[in-house]
Amino acid sequence: MGSQPEPVIVIAEVASSHEGQPALAIELAQRAAKASADAVKFQIFRAAELVVAHHPKAPSFRELELEPAAWKEVVAAARSAGLRVLADVYDMPSLELAEGLGVQGYKLPTTIAGDPVLLPAVAGTGKPLLAAVSGEDEEEIRALLGLLRERGAGDIVLHHGFQGFPTQLADTHLRRLTWLRERFGCPVGFADHCPGEMPVSRVLPAAAVALGASVVEKHLTLDRGARGRDWVSALNEDEFAQMVAWIREVEAALGEARPALSEAEQRYRDTMRKKVVARRALPARAWVTQGDLAFKRTPDAGVGPEATGALVGQKLLRAVGADEPVTPREVARPVAIVLVAVRMKSTRLPGKALLPLAGKPVLDHLVERLRTARRPDGLVICTSTHPEDQPLLAAAARLGVAAFAGSEDDVMERFLGAAARERADVVVRVTGDNPLTDPDAVDEMIRLHCEVGAHYTYTDDLPRGTRPEVISVAALRQAHDLAEDPSGSEYMALYFKDNPEAFRIVRWATPAAHLRRPAYRLTLDTPEDLEVLRRVYEHLYREGEVFPLAEAVRLLDGHPDWVALNGHLVPRVPAGLNTRLRPR
Repeated sequence: MGSQPEPVIVIAEVASSHEGQPALAIELAQRAAKASADAVKFQIFRAAELVVAHHPKAPSFRELELEPAAWKEVVAAARSAGLRVLADVYDMPSLELAEGLGVQGYKLPTTIAGDPVLLPAVAGTGKPLLAAVSGEDEEEIRALLGLLRERGAGDIVLHHGFQGFPTQLADTHLRRLTWLRERFGCPVGFADHCPGEMPVSRVLPAAAVALGASVVEKHLTLDRGARGRDWVSALNEDEFAQMVAWIREVEAALGEARPALSEAEQRYRDTMRKKVVARRALPARAWVTQGDLAFKRTPDAGVGPEATGALVGQKLLRAVGADEPVTPREVARPVAIVLVAVRMKSTRLPGKALLPLAGKPVLDHLVERLRTARRPDGLVICTSTHPEDQPLLAAAARLGVAAFAGSEDDVMERFLGAAARERADVVVRVTGDNPLTDPDAVDEMIRLHCEVGAHYTYTDDLPRGTRPEVISVAALRQAHDLAEDPSGSEYMALYFKDNPEAFRIVRWATPAAHLRRPAYRLTLDTPEDLEVLRRVYEHLYREGEVFPLAEAVRLLDGHPDWVALNGHLVPRVPAGLNTRLRPR
C-alpha cells in the first residue's frame, strides 16, 4: 500500500454502435484510443442463443451479429491501437470465440445472472472479471462472488450501473460504490448510462473515481447527433476525451488513501514541525527524563514530540549534545514479548485451548503462528497457579515455550509478573483461544507502538479473534495501580479504552483491504466457533505450514453459510464492570 495506486481503467463501450459493420467497429476502437481510453469492450453474442425467435428485437440482434472472421479483424485492430480488449459474452459459443480471439477480460452482464453453465465457464478462464451487480441484492452478490472464486476467477470488480435507455440521474446511486467496496471487500467499477447530451454525463465517471471506482465505463459513438444504435447514453470522441482528462485530474487530486505523505508534504512537515532534541548535553548511558528533552524546529532529521514516550525512561546508547535530536536510535530498543493469556476454565467450552483442531491442540496452532512473528523478543504462556491450569504449563514445556503462572483472578497482575521476569518494556496480549492471531499484525503493531510512543495499541478491522493488542508495561502498571476495581482485569483493554485522557491510545489499521472483515468471527468461545475453525483448518492447514490469514478470509468470503454459523455471537461485558481509574 505504500506504492502509488493503480491508475483507473477507462473502458470505451462499443455495444451496438458498430451497427453490425466490422469497419465501423474498427473505427470506434481507433477513436477510443485517440480519446485516451485504456480498453474497448465489445458485446459478442449469437442472436439465436440470446433471444427467442419471436422476441421483438430478434431481427435487430441478427443484424448486429458479427461472424468469427470479422471479430478476429476487429480485435486485431483494437490491439494495434494499443487497447485492451474486453467482452460481454452471452452464450457458450461466444465465450469459446472470445477465448480464441485472446480477449483479456470479461464483463458478466445482468442477462446471464444465475446461468449455471456460462458463469462457471467464464470464471474458469481465470481472467479479470467485471461482475455487473446492479439489480442484485446482497445475498445474490455474495452467492455470485462465492461461485466465481470457487471456479478460479481472476481479479473481480463489482461493476455498478445499469442501462435505463437512458438511466436517469436519480437512478445512478453513486454512493452504492462505497457500500459495495466496504461490504464485499472488492474493487468496484462504474458504468455510466446517463444521457450523453447532458454535461454531467462526462462528470459522473470522475465522481465515481472520487468514491473509489477503479474501473469506469462509458459508451462511445462516432456521432450522437446521427442517433444510431446505442446513441442515447454515448459520448462523441471529443466528449469522451474530456471525460478521461477529468478522471485523470481527479486521480491526481485523490493521491493515496492511506496517510502516506507526498514529498512536498514531508518537506513541509520536516520544516515546520518541532522535533525532540536534548535540552542539555547528555552523557552516554544516562537515563532519559522528560526534563532532558525539548521540542524545537531543527533542520536535522529527528522524531516528533509524539515519540517522547518511547524515549523517556530509556538509557542513552551514546552521548548527545545540546539541541541535538534524540531518536529511538539513540536509546536501547524496548524489549517486546508476546504474552498468551490462557486458562482451562471456561463456562461455554472448558479446556478450549487444548481442544483438538486438525490433529493438534488449539494452543499448538497459536504458538506455531506466533513463532513466525519477527519483532517480538520472546513468547510466554501466561496462566494461573490454579491446579486445573497445570496441563497448560506441561503444554508449554512440550512446545519449548516459556511459561508463567500467576494470580488466579487478576490478569493484569499476572501480566506484570511475567513482564518483570522477562524484563520486558512492551507486551503483546494474545489470548489462547485465538489460534488465527495474525503474526503480521503483531509485527506491524509493535513497530507502530514503539515509533509513536503509544501506551496501548489496538486494531478493530481484522476478523475477531485475529487481533493482538500491544501495551507498554509502564502503562499497564499505572492502569493496575490506579484501577478502582482491578477484579475485572480479564477485560484489560477497557481499562485503557475507557480512560483515553490517561493514556496515549493508537489504532492500527491494516493497509490490506482484503483483510478488513471485522464482522467475521475466528475466535474460540462456543461450539459454533469451534465448528467454523474446524472447517477452516480442514481446508487450509498443512503440517509444518502456517497459512496466511488472507487465505482464511478468502475461504470465508466464499462460504457465507460458514460465517453465519457464529456471526450472531457478540462479546459480552459483565454488567456493572468498573474500569474507572483513581486520580493520580
